[in-house]
Amino acid sequence: MGRNLPAEVGDIGFPVALHPREPDTVWVFPMDGTSVWPRTSPGGKPALFCTRDGGASWIRQAVGLPSEQAWWTVKRQCLATDNQSSVGVYFGTTSGELWASADEGESFSRIAGHLPHIYAVTVSEGE
Repeated sequence: MGRNLPAEVGDIGFPVALHPREPDTVWVFPMDGTSVWPRTSPGGKPALFCTRDGGASWIRQAVGLPSEQAWWTVKRQCLATDNQSSVGVYFGTTSGELWASADEGESFSRIAGHLPHIYAVTVSEGE
């Protein structure tokens, strides 16, 4: 992801999602790239990071997400965006939770929990 992400976050992010209309806007869910396996949210504090300038700078987005003890793994197929005027951002965790943002990652809500292992998130327009 580049050296512009904070050093404590690192530069490993498996899931990446693009804005449907703004090519320089990207979301990534960084993972701990040290000796932790499977990769989990750094420090147990999950957040998405968003760039609106092609990776020159990144903003941490975590409003509504747990502030500690959330050792999540989000696989590359489990982060998606929709095509609404305010882009929705969605991700699923391997611990069985589905999270959604209707405001381009400014805030998140857990919309499902205790699901079986999530392999991918699919967003269908109109649903």
